[in-house]
Amino acid sequence: MAVIDPVKLVIENYPQGGSENVTMPNHPSKPEMGSRDVPFSGEIWIDRADFREEANKQYKRLVLGKEVRLRNAYVIKAERVEKDAEGNITTIFCTYDADTLSKDPADGRKVKGVIHWVSVAHALPVEIRLYDRLFSVPNPGPKRTSCRNEP
Repeated sequence: MAVIDPVKLVIENYPQGGSENVTMPNHPSKPEMGSRDVPFSGEIWIDRADFREEANKQYKRLVLGKEVRLRNAYVIKAERVEKDAEGNITTIFCTYDADTLSKDPADGRKVKGVIHWVSVAHALPVEIRLYDRLFSVPNPGPKRTSCRNEP
């Protein structure tokens, strides 16, 4: 997993300094492809686009006062945020339900939405290249046999 535009999320009731490995499938619908262990800790990065202070009912990611699942991990609830002088969110403070590791809450409450994450302590720097359109026309080569000569 990768987080393109990270914001720190602190799980306040997670054991201080603790970490664990969470088993994730290599492909969500192909178990024959195996699984991998991913480190999880009380401080994680999530994508800034996966959080809002307020949202409508259609928004299926993290909102203040609401719950969401961390992919293949726990259900968390956003409690409060910390902002810088310009009003940008720098840290999201959450609590987690320790009994929800890769399973639904025992009390039957419904959690809508799943977001991806990366452990702060185990994150690695990467170079990501995001490409936009590779052609200058909307539908290259509709009547041609090759796209090589398209502008």
